[in-house]
Amino acid sequence: MKKEILFTDGKYSIQRHQGIPKEALHFLDSIAWGNEGAIYEHKNTEEHIKLIKKPVLLAIYEGEKIRATAVFCMTTVTTNSEQFNCNYIRYFASSKEIRGKGVMKKFSIKVMELIREKEKEKTIYFACIERANKSSYKVVESAGYNPIGTVKTLGFSRFFPKKNKKITQITSKEDKEEILNLLYKTYDNYALTQFDSLFIKNNYFVIREKGEIIAGCQYHRAHWVINNMKGFTGKIVMNVVPLIPVLNKLFNPKRFEFLAFEGLYFKPGYEQQLYNLFEGLLAKEKLKSSMFWLGSTCPIREKILTKGKLGMIHSFIKDSDVEIMAAYKNIDETKIENLKLKPIFASAFDYI
Repeated sequence: MKKEILFTDGKYSIQRHQGIPKEALHFLDSIAWGNEGAIYEHKNTEEHIKLIKKPVLLAIYEGEKIRATAVFCMTTVTTNSEQFNCNYIRYFASSKEIRGKGVMKKFSIKVMELIREKEKEKTIYFACIERANKSSYKVVESAGYNPIGTVKTLGFSRFFPKKNKKITQITSKEDKEEILNLLYKTYDNYALTQFDSLFIKNNYFVIREKGEIIAGCQYHRAHWVINNMKGFTGKIVMNVVPLIPVLNKLFNPKRFEFLAFEGLYFKPGYEQQLYNLFEGLLAKEKLKSSMFWLGSTCPIREKILTKGKLGMIHSFIKDSDVEIMAAYKNIDETKIENLKLKPIFASAFDYI
């Protein structure tokens, strides 16, 4: 796998990899995510990284060992039908060996400079930072990124999800084009819209009425281990819920398996059908819980919240806000200000 040393300073270096080497996968498997809020481990990292579009790893090395990572995912995003080149950061992580030493801040600024210096296109760079993770927020901010919006985490759960025979899978090219057309119309006025993670494993499903699609979404299976949750309520959730037979099927911190929903669509007035779709997909996958992410000013978020009950899992994770931090290259201030006024589009695949 091709790699290149971009910068050295004493015993530290920054190296660029086209793709993700095994050593980086081992490093990421060792990382516990979060900081002052929930602390958790991703257990599908290798599987998910293989599905990322054009990943470029910039890693900070101490000698021969990786001490920090930032995976830049290259794509195209749309706002008001205008397209922008985009690099967004995933797997922004550091090891305990360099935390508190100023290494991450110093070298992260250099990483951001290196990724931007040769870019000639109009490009947006963004990162998703959990609101409670103040240290990561400060590092990204010091690298020239500023907040443009907040994404809300929502949970949906059912103790006994019911199967739904009306649910059908989207597999044909024609049906996929129909879905994309519906989604582009739904999210045209949003910032950072992209549908790279749709149709992975052909896991986009819909409900139709008289042949018309009235609700649809993509799901990804996810597996986390939760090590800690914030506050008194978090302690109860971590220590009491796993001991209660029915509740521990909903949330087991040692093995939290759930569906992550994205590409949400419903025909106006059919919000309840989206709930029916969620429940039917949980039944299909034999799970009880799911999560999805929507911008705090997203119009469909309010419509969803007022048309049904999300379930108990939502009360566990509803305060897990994510700040979207962005930087720009070759984009004028007027367009940047316009971008900040738009609701943020969120892809669930970027959070699992």
